[in-house]
Amino acid sequence: MIKRITNKFSQFIDFKMGLAGALVMGLVVYRINYNASVHADNAFVAAGKQAVYTFFLGGSFMKLCEYIATRIKSKLWAIVLSAAVPSLITLFLTYNIHMLKGTAKPFESTLPTLTIIPVTLVWGIRKRRQYGELALQEENSSLK
Repeated sequence: MIKRITNKFSQFIDFKMGLAGALVMGLVVYRINYNASVHADNAFVAAGKQAVYTFFLGGSFMKLCEYIATRIKSKLWAIVLSAAVPSLITLFLTYNIHMLKGTAKPFESTLPTLTIIPVTLVWGIRKRRQYGELALQEENSSLK
């Protein structure tokens, strides 16, 4: 049953990328806010918010990146948009979530999220390349 649920959600969330992002970003936000907070609990809460957010939304945005990279016909636009769209949404949401929840340093806590730009760029290129190779294989097999 758990396998069936994870298979269903894997259509919308890249679990491996979400988990990797959650660990990295949670630790970074914890460190940023640890020195700024009177209590380490505040830094832990900020890190927890970032980790949960990154797992679910970051994992979803990586799926969005893959979708855009493989659905747009123009290779250039596919790669540009597969990096730009998820990155801009991520930056906007991350900053606003830290502002709304009272993070000690919301702007500084959002800065590490800029790493999403090269990550989505590389991911978009990789997925586009895999998509092209798969299409070529399918074309070659249909010719036989």
